Amino acid sequence: MQLTKVRSHFHNLIDEVENPDLLCSFLKLFKARLREPESKLWNTLSKTEQLEVLDAFNESEKEANLVSNKTMKKKYNQWLEK
Repeated sequence: MQLTKVRSHFHNLIDEVENPDLLCSFLKLFKARLREPESKLWNTLSKTEQLEVLDAFNESEKEANLVSNKTMKKKYNQWLEK
């Protein structure tokens, strides 16, 4: 995705959020990420693994590919209770 397209999408998303607490949380996260060096974990991944992560992110952009938190908790409840 082109940088201008990503920025536009990001700005539109921000404009849709009405919850000030959520916006503040994202602002803090964004500022923290700008201050820290590139993720050490990302750099440990192979190019193939990085592409898989990026593909998964792109797939998550489509509403039809998303699974609710409630569904996931139900599916993996046996591991969440330990």
